[in-house]
Amino acid sequence: MNTRKAISYLFPTKVKSGITSKGQVYEINFENGYKVLNSQNANYSYGSLHQIMQKGIFESLKKIKPQNILMLGLGGGSAVEILSKKCAWPFKVTAIEFDEDLVQFAREEFDINQYQMLTIVVADAFEWLQTPNTEQYDLIIDDLFVDDQVPELCFGRTYLTQLTQRLTDGGIYFRNMMNLTTEKQNRYEKILKDVFPNTNCTKAKGYDNLIYLCSKS
Repeated sequence: MNTRKAISYLFPTKVKSGITSKGQVYEINFENGYKVLNSQNANYSYGSLHQIMQKGIFESLKKIKPQNILMLGLGGGSAVEILSKKCAWPFKVTAIEFDEDLVQFAREEFDINQYQMLTIVVADAFEWLQTPNTEQYDLIIDDLFVDDQVPELCFGRTYLTQLTQRLTDGGIYFRNMMNLTTEKQNRYEKILKDVFPNTNCTKAKGYDNLIYLCSKS
């Protein structure tokens, strides 16, 4: 067993750290035997976020068998790993990630290239959604964060409406949320339910994150 991996069962051991070209502080560690990608104040992939993603994806797959999946935010690619294990049918994933350094980490540190069904687009998700593209998706996984904060545009009606245009009629929009004040949560949920008439929210067990599963009907 790798020495750093073995020691990580006692305490985290650092692989590398720094600041990406987009100004994001990152750290890649071994923690409890697993390599993880962290931002300054949050886990981006394969740590606590992996458990939350598993919950949201598992609940989504109870309702649908998606063949065309859109991921907003790639991180280290742990959601792709979950999908590869849970989906026992042909599917493809398009992942939009604005930080090309994170894409490089996903490839070099987390072996994301093994997933043949994955297409990575290095782009700003807000700009990408405005491009004249009519392709629709059965499942949209929205995990856009900058460190532990959700970009303000994600709370807006315009952004959410753009997502409905990319979602198939029977599709599901899965949003992971955290660090919301009660006022902000209430305001967000009001807009969300206006845009997505069928919206359900559950709390991730053992975490403060909220999991939203939404559909257009």
